[in-house]
Amino acid sequence: MKKNRTQENENLDEINPYQVDKFSRIPNGLIITFLKFWAAAAAVFFILIGGRDLGLDFSKPLADGYAEMTRTIIAIILVSLFLAILLNYGVKHLAHLMHSRRNNAKRWMIFNQKGFLTFLVYLVYSFMCMILTFLIVAFLGSHKLIPSFLENAGSGIEPFSFGLIFIVIDGLFLLVKNYTFKLIKVLRYRKRIQEA
Repeated sequence: MKKNRTQENENLDEINPYQVDKFSRIPNGLIITFLKFWAAAAAVFFILIGGRDLGLDFSKPLADGYAEMTRTIIAIILVSLFLAILLNYGVKHLAHLMHSRRNNAKRWMIFNQKGFLTFLVYLVYSFMCMILTFLIVAFLGSHKLIPSFLENAGSGIEPFSFGLIFIVIDGLFLLVKNYTFKLIKVLRYRKRIQEA
């Protein structure tokens, strides 16, 4: 009996606590990208599809073109607001928690500052992404590649497709942001070398 307990204690001493968690091997960028995808899909689902329970029915066809345009603008604003809340108060805080010296998780977020002003910036960013997404969906919907928003009794584009389009747009913005910061660092470094 003592021999078995000794062997168990030796086996416990050999376990590396940092290798027990298999999810720790997943890169931070993949986790944050999935969370952004989920946030975008949830925004569309809860506002455009689930909004009928709140009295926001986007499924009824309207004869007036101005009323249809107004309803589309309201949909863009509401989805942008919900997306900004999820990105600023959910995904950004998780990215801050996952940030370490070894893994720079903050580079996967567009804005990393804290405070209410950052929420307003995320609201403008979400609004820009929503307008681009609506334009892409309108273009693809006119060519019958995907169903457009506010079609098919309010289901229209499903949250999965919207999340994928949002991730592509967000990835392009992240690429521009990260290369701009890298260029600024290189230029500052060259300026210091020239001054020295």
